[in-house]
Amino acid sequence: MTRHILSSGVAVLVAAAVGAQGPDALRADQRGKLYTKNRPVIERLVSQTVESSKTPNDHLKRADTYHKVLLEFDGKIKEARNAGDTDRVTELSAHLTTLVDKGLAPTLVKAKRQLEDGSNQDDFPRVKEGLVAQLNALIGQLETEPVARASLEGAKAKVNAITIPEKK
Repeated sequence: MTRHILSSGVAVLVAAAVGAQGPDALRADQRGKLYTKNRPVIERLVSQTVESSKTPNDHLKRADTYHKVLLEFDGKIKEARNAGDTDRVTELSAHLTTLVDKGLAPTLVKAKRQLEDGSNQDDFPRVKEGLVAQLNALIGQLETEPVARASLEGAKAKVNAITIPEKK
């Protein structure tokens, strides 16, 4: 049941991202080809989300599961960039930005609240630094895509702004 709900949610996000494009939006056949190419990434995202939902009360562990998804996006964006498929790079970057904005950042905020209660304070900086490093690598791949790069940098800034007080 959860997998169906998550699959539907991802499909809605994809449809919203595609539908929100301006007058230069892709034709239906182009969107179909991109969906076919991006389907493994979307399926991986859904399965990773299901996996992370198995630890509903440990938000830091949930945030840590984003490493696998970010690595998947890294590989697929690199693959699309090397193939000269700028439409795919743009679409994958938009999905990645949505994932960071709507998934990773809120999960880290919840982890921060959890830490304020006294648990996992030593692990938070390690998890966050690893995620930010992965986001930096992804941003580095978008040097020829200024709009996608700026959007992902904005999402990364949200993640960077989530801090916990230093231990005394």
